[in-house]
Amino acid sequence: MANQNITNRKLRFKERFQLWFIPFLITNLQRIYGLTLRRIDVGREHIEKLKEKNEGWIYAIWHTNVLFSPYLNRGQNINVLISASKDGELINRVVYRFGNRAIRGSSSRGGMKALRTLVEELKKGYPAAITPDGPRGPSFKLQNGVIIAASRGRVPIIPFHYEAKRQWIAEKSWDKHRIPKPFTTLVVHYGEPIYVPEKLEGESFTDFALLVEGKLVENMKKCQEYVKNL
Repeated sequence: MANQNITNRKLRFKERFQLWFIPFLITNLQRIYGLTLRRIDVGREHIEKLKEKNEGWIYAIWHTNVLFSPYLNRGQNINVLISASKDGELINRVVYRFGNRAIRGSSSRGGMKALRTLVEELKKGYPAAITPDGPRGPSFKLQNGVIIAASRGRVPIIPFHYEAKRQWIAEKSWDKHRIPKPFTTLVVHYGEPIYVPEKLEGESFTDFALLVEGKLVENMKKCQEYVKNL
């Protein structure tokens, strides 16, 4: 039962309440919390150029940034690839409350079906978001899904990362999760578009995946350096 998709079984009252209340609480707290933050966007022009050309894209967001990314990207009609688990259902409902959409599946459950759906939405021009080291890590190590989706959907990957001048870092968690402190400056760093060849296989796929992973790490380090210099 624990491994069954929560949307495919009858929920107890307590579960239904939790699935309503927790996303309600998270989204409203983040909206209030967000009013205290000073946001700086670096590299936002990459997204604006893609919008001008009516092109889609995939945000590649390390799991360390998973908490505030739905809020920071609210109202963009983004298709977010989310794990088909109970925790994923909570994230799913948060994503919807922030004006985006969810496609359920992960590397371990329903992954290929979810990727096919994601590619179909990319071809319609909708942007997407993937945590390429999720849902279980290891952290900052790229899994193949984002490469496959970008290649088949014919859209670029956009590295996305945020850091705050003052923040909590969950040192004991596998993803070293970032939580900005109230009344701080938050830097959102967008990397340059990474265009993926349509046909990649074998060694060329592995080499390109390492290149993308390096670009994501580079974008994260640039964000961290920008924050240090504030």
